[in-house]
Amino acid sequence: MAERLLLDVDEDGRVSVSAWRAGETLPNRVGDPIPLVWPLDGPALEELRWYLEDYLRAPFGVYGERGPRVEAQFPKWGAQVFEAVFGSGPARDAYTRARARGGPVEIVVRSGTAQHLGLPWELMADPERPTPIALDDQVVVSRSLPTAALGNVFTVGGSRLRVLMVISRPSGTADVGYQMIARPLLRRLEAVRGQVDLVVLRPPTLEHLERTLEEAREAGEPFQIVHFDGHGVFGEAPASGGGWPSVMFQGPGPQGMLAFEKATGGSDLVPAGRVAQVLKKSQVPVVVLNACQSAVLGSQLEAAVATRLLQEGAGAVVAMAYSVYAVAAAEFMTAFYERLFAGDLLSAAVSAGRQRLDRHDLRPSPKGLMPLADWVVPVVYTRADVHFAGLRTGRDQQESLDELLDRMREQPADADTGDEASPESPLAAVGEFTGRDALLYTLDTAARLDRVVVLYGPGGTGKTELAKAFGRWWRDTGALDDERGVIWHSFEPGVASFGLDGVINSIGLGLFGAQFALLDQEKRQSLVETTLVTRRLLLIWDNFESVHTLPDPTHATQPLTEPEREELRGFLDRIAAKGKSAIIVTSRTPETWLGTARRRIKVGGLESDEANEYAEQLLSSYPDTKKRRESKAFGELMQWLDGHPLSMRLILPRLDSTAPRDLLAGLQGTTPLADADGGGRTTSLSASIAYSFTHLSAEDQHALTVVSLFHGVVDADVLGQFSTLPEVPEWYQGRTASEWAQVLERATEVGLLTSLGVGMYRIHPALPAYLTSSWQALAPGGHHELRTAAELALLDAYATFGGWLLQQVQGGDAQLAMVLIHLQRRTMGSLLGYALDHSLWDQAQGIAQPLDEYWDARGLVEEARAWVNRARVAMEDSDGNAPDLNSSAGALWLFLTGSQANRHVRAGQLDQAERTYRDILHALRLQPATSKQRSRLAVIYHQLGRVAQERGQLTEAEARCRQSLTIAEDLGDRPGMALSYHQLGVVAQDRGQLDEAETRYRQSLTIKEDLGDRPGMARSYHQLGIVAQDRGQLDEAETRYRQSLTIKEDLGDRPGMARSYHQLGIVAHERGQLTAAEDWYRQALTIAEDLGDRPGMASTYHQLGVVTHERGQLTAAEDWYRQSLTIKEDIGDRPGMALTYHQLGVIAQDRGQLDEAETRYRQALTIKEDIGNRPVMARTYGQLGLLAEKQQQPEKVLKWMVRCAALFEQFPHPLTGPAPAHLKRLTHCLGIRALEQTWQSVTGGPLPPPVRDFVLAEDPPATD
Repeated sequence: MAERLLLDVDEDGRVSVSAWRAGETLPNRVGDPIPLVWPLDGPALEELRWYLEDYLRAPFGVYGERGPRVEAQFPKWGAQVFEAVFGSGPARDAYTRARARGGPVEIVVRSGTAQHLGLPWELMADPERPTPIALDDQVVVSRSLPTAALGNVFTVGGSRLRVLMVISRPSGTADVGYQMIARPLLRRLEAVRGQVDLVVLRPPTLEHLERTLEEAREAGEPFQIVHFDGHGVFGEAPASGGGWPSVMFQGPGPQGMLAFEKATGGSDLVPAGRVAQVLKKSQVPVVVLNACQSAVLGSQLEAAVATRLLQEGAGAVVAMAYSVYAVAAAEFMTAFYERLFAGDLLSAAVSAGRQRLDRHDLRPSPKGLMPLADWVVPVVYTRADVHFAGLRTGRDQQESLDELLDRMREQPADADTGDEASPESPLAAVGEFTGRDALLYTLDTAARLDRVVVLYGPGGTGKTELAKAFGRWWRDTGALDDERGVIWHSFEPGVASFGLDGVINSIGLGLFGAQFALLDQEKRQSLVETTLVTRRLLLIWDNFESVHTLPDPTHATQPLTEPEREELRGFLDRIAAKGKSAIIVTSRTPETWLGTARRRIKVGGLESDEANEYAEQLLSSYPDTKKRRESKAFGELMQWLDGHPLSMRLILPRLDSTAPRDLLAGLQGTTPLADADGGGRTTSLSASIAYSFTHLSAEDQHALTVVSLFHGVVDADVLGQFSTLPEVPEWYQGRTASEWAQVLERATEVGLLTSLGVGMYRIHPALPAYLTSSWQALAPGGHHELRTAAELALLDAYATFGGWLLQQVQGGDAQLAMVLIHLQRRTMGSLLGYALDHSLWDQAQGIAQPLDEYWDARGLVEEARAWVNRARVAMEDSDGNAPDLNSSAGALWLFLTGSQANRHVRAGQLDQAERTYRDILHALRLQPATSKQRSRLAVIYHQLGRVAQERGQLTEAEARCRQSLTIAEDLGDRPGMALSYHQLGVVAQDRGQLDEAETRYRQSLTIKEDLGDRPGMARSYHQLGIVAQDRGQLDEAETRYRQSLTIKEDLGDRPGMARSYHQLGIVAHERGQLTAAEDWYRQALTIAEDLGDRPGMASTYHQLGVVTHERGQLTAAEDWYRQSLTIKEDIGDRPGMALTYHQLGVIAQDRGQLDEAETRYRQALTIKEDIGNRPVMARTYGQLGLLAEKQQQPEKVLKWMVRCAALFEQFPHPLTGPAPAHLKRLTHCLGIRALEQTWQSVTGGPLPPPVRDFVLAEDPPATD
């Protein structure tokens, strides 16, 4: 028995330490309980979670620096946790003595609350030792309940380890980022020295779990481990029928629940207590949990579920405290199982798994394999230690587990290592099979429920390899009656007979051997169908398109006749109706002739994370490519390849000798790309494309060559516009959008394109290069001229299309426009670059304007900045002077630089904004004084006024607005006048002059009504609503907002509707109607999420945080604020960041964490002072004053209130809120001398007379 140190944390957060030496009956407490001052506050715990779960998803830019910085905190955090528990008294002495004896030590954290058990205790580090305690060979860290019988060892029988895995994903493919832990684990299990039976529960329902466990126990082959790979939540217990008490809280309240699936589909949330009863009934001793929920509640949830399972009798629970990479979980579990076979106790086996993660810490990322310190993720809860005494080892120890696993890491990820590794095995993987976990899960469910499934997609998307992997998956996880139950039949031309009789013979010979051939045809078919009905088998029919939809162009095998096809269709119908077996069909087409009842699953490219992992595997043997992979061009190449497995497999290895930009140019068809791969359609990109291309008519082949000009997605409507232009080559003239759609649809039918709806089609990544080659062959000697003419025509078409998109964004179907831009931005970006390079400024502006709207909506500030810089280089002279502003180049320069300055204003980068506006002002003043020049000057004065207003410099802001107004009035520019009146209203409103603000807004509204400017009217109604709201006239405010909303709804202005919903939410909020406010905010959020409007999402997340905060739900409110902050940090929204830092400070203050509150307020203040935004600075000064008062520091309170009051010349100023009243109160307490000295030290000047008079004046007597 190891020596134990027990750390007991009670409900009040007091920790006591007890020493329990080996051989002693009971532990002995050392010292008195002390308050547990946990050193990791909320932000630090969030940093830890971000590092473990999010860092490697996008380790670029500031996040690439942030990740290592967080990891570098581990030793400090670990030492602080150690000091918080052991300190320097008797507890520290007990720890020192235990370690000095040199034997094994177990540190057990015990508590009755999940809140304390869920803390990251594994970080603990003895500052005098080089290794964290959880990684020390001599120390085990575990968690337990105060009532657990820790002195006992629970012995588990059985010579082999039987594991039942519950993979529950009720949301199916909507479960973003799903990774299947069982797949990488299966491959590694052969390294374990004993036999591990891994069986997947199908279907993953609670009832089936109960039945499967009971049947296995009755058969004498019980499962010793149940592994739950799914989701967990906190939820309310059922009103009756269970009686399971809460673990997290004493008495009624939320409890940990696991998400099983219902038999009919959907989620079945089952309380942990009910799951525990099922496991107890079948005497399952060990549970493994990969159940995660939100960032805020994840570790507490894991603790709540784990402790409930222990209470009901589980010997131990091994859990992942954070989301973990599937490959890391598999490495951990393999080392864990290995040590169980070696005779280790379960807690020691967990330590071995944790050490494996530490020694091998490379995880997949977009930048390749990168280190991640995820050894802190696995945790173990024990009621009694568990020992698998009867496990039988199956191999000698000539090679260690680490050596075996390291060798496996160097092999292809899904390579077969048994007999089927030979080329003759139909299930052998070709190269590396990566990812596809979501598709495999979908296929698993579909094959179980629908029996016959068609996997379809363009050539090279990996349908065959997916089917093979699925065959291995079902074979190895208990889905079939025996391991030989996967039967492969290829319909590759020239390889096999296509008819039903050939299929029957293939199945029968595989199942029954040579004697099957002696039966007559009728008996053979009857025997096979009976077998498929009564037994669980899996048939895979590969390359099925050759049967009918895409027959072999060489006629090596003839396509089936209609009667022969009917035979095959009838066979599939019968198996689907009553069979236990499943049939997977792979094809380039949906095979609609098989009937509407067949389940069809589209196979596209790999997801981004999967593509990164696949690239890492493909390039692992090419170390010289590492530097090229760090270039921007490699990222563009990966974007073009679009996760297409065959293209990646054949193109990426060429990086060893070819630059990524050259490979990209070859794929785009702008330079030759040698088809060095050669071979047939499964090993050559050109052969793969050609097989489908030859099934098109010559006319379609000619027309399709234009697709080589598009990037990623082709649009039939754009091609319709393209064909109307006079400069378009003759091949493409005269086709309507509808006719182009028909051409593209026929290309889709043969697997060259994938329909995206609304006339758009995704392009096979190798198709443009093939089409360019075909174009060159069709027009020898004239291809270059034809391509140039086509590019110019396409540029004009997209400029026209851009004008339509801009109209939709500003007053039409903005959501549709944003989707179209998102899908076609690569083509639009390519054409914008072409226009800039060739000085085609009008076309460039036509494309740049909708892209600019997209950049702003998506918060793509860096992309926008890069384009503006590129355009300025193209348009400005060598001295940086702007082009003639009366030219097309000048108009584009004005638009782009002005838009960039507007982004600076929104980001709070007011100095940069002002510099840019002044650059524009300087350029305008150099132009002749014309009406256009003066109109543009008015716009710049207006924008400079906005900058001043944001800084709180309201006099300057008003002066600039009046300059703008004067010009507009001189020119009779009524829209310009309306704009200036509106902005003067904003300035007056900031001054608290609400009557003046209303007058200005009404002046603006009158002009807009006269002009019929309904969008402008909506904006004025909106501002009048804010004025009414500032007056406390909430009914009037609501009326104005609804007037604004009505217009926006009529216009289909969804961004504007979102703003109205947001303000209506604030009105409800101020009325105290929190549920109604939340409903309005969620309506706004729905639109923002639909549009991908990240700034809008951030704003609404913030407001939802405020609502939740007012309900007293501090943790949930903090979660909303952090979601808001994450977006604001990503898009550089510094004013928004300041606002959220402020609210996080209020959260900390409400929790009594005053130091943390001050830190957050100062973060907010740093930004506000940098921006110079006086109104919001005043708010934070006031809040820091109130905080200082809670800290009982009256002099500090006075200092902050002086800073607040001194921001404005006017005293008292309405924007300083209660600060003047606080000054008066503090002066009465501290004396006028204290105020004079503080004012002098803060401002550098004497106390102004108005302030002195105000604080010394007597308060008026109270009246009845």
